[in-house]
Amino acid sequence: MKEMIRLSGLRKSFGSLDVLKDISFTLEEGSVLSIIGPSGSGKSTTLRIITQLEKADDGSLEIAGHTLFSSVMGKAVYARPEEERLIGLKTGLVFQNFNLFPHFSVLRNITEAQRAVLKRPKEYAEEKAMKLLEKMGIADKARQYPYQLSGGQQQRVSIARALALDPEVLFFDEPTSALDPELTREILKVIRELAEERMTMVVVTHEMHFARAISDHAIFMDRGVIVEQGSPDELFGNPKEERTRQFIASFED
Repeated sequence: MKEMIRLSGLRKSFGSLDVLKDISFTLEEGSVLSIIGPSGSGKSTTLRIITQLEKADDGSLEIAGHTLFSSVMGKAVYARPEEERLIGLKTGLVFQNFNLFPHFSVLRNITEAQRAVLKRPKEYAEEKAMKLLEKMGIADKARQYPYQLSGGQQQRVSIARALALDPEVLFFDEPTSALDPELTREILKVIRELAEERMTMVVVTHEMHFARAISDHAIFMDRGVIVEQGSPDELFGNPKEERTRQFIASFED
């Protein structure tokens, strides 16, 4: 099976604070990886580096066979800018707080990057957007603005926007953290449907039962390191590390 992500020895510091220390994992095409861990463990920073919102200090990263950065004498050396841009198009990121343009309609939120980045004609971009909105069950909201939508609807627009650029790997950074339980179920249903379609995904989440059900592989991070990783049944059902057991137990009733 094709390897979509190969991350090795990732390190990142902010000033004197070591945020990531030797993070390594792989992800195969069509697989879902869940990353769990307490706030401040480095989960979001890992996603932001992979999706080029932050720069790595050291390590190497291959995405769909293309090298974004590699380790040279203890420092991450990045590909040329044009190569970075092409690699960036292979990933999509759904944020926890939606990050929609408030002054754009729902339709324009989904067509803007298609037209600006991929240079798609307006008609094609709008047709693509409408198909995705139909898939998300909110085609009737195309002409509305983000403030007119519920949180769950806004998050579905965010997912449609990410999918519109045809990424090979889709990343979710706590996609339900800003939602109440009912709206959370809406978004988890959408992600589950994408998993059934074999979309390659990395999901950072606090939804433990969902992570166990949807994932092919799971990682527990704490204080900038991977404490434990394995199959969902191993990690959630029979964790080897005491710190993992403590964290998972804190979510159980």
